Amino acid sequence: MTLTATPSNPGPPDPTSDRNQPTIGLCLDQGRPGDGLAHLDALDAARGGEEDWDLYWIRLPLIAARDGVDEAIGQARSHPEGATSYAAPHIAELLAGAGRTEEAVAVLEQHAPANSHDLAGYLIDLGRVEDALAALHRCTPRPPELPDGPWHDDPPF
Repeated sequence: MTLTATPSNPGPPDPTSDRNQPTIGLCLDQGRPGDGLAHLDALDAARGGEEDWDLYWIRLPLIAARDGVDEAIGQARSHPEGATSYAAPHIAELLAGAGRTEEAVAVLEQHAPANSHDLAGYLIDLGRVEDALAALHRCTPRPPELPDGPWHDDPPF
């Protein structure tokens, strides 16, 4: 008998769902990061062992609480997606939380303008308001240029 995902049988739990976030938060709040990691390991196994960044970033605060920030950052950077703009804000958050805001800025600057909003926040925390404004202005898209040819009201088909 094969089970398919339906509203009554949604399939393996989604670790990024809102229902799992409180579980991880409780594990952190109670000083039990190992239990949170065990929970994520079970979810990972239910998904077939493929752990993309969408699941992995949830591990980082738990790893940091159990093994230290440097270990969490090292593991994040060794992940296949650890050097992407998707990973940068999560790594920066760990660094800033450890009082290493300058390092957080350096991580985000590598991926500007993709993470300009986060970068601007940390720059403001450092008192670098002008740099924050410049980062935000760099990411503002320009309006598209209008063609200088004739306009057509006819549909393309």
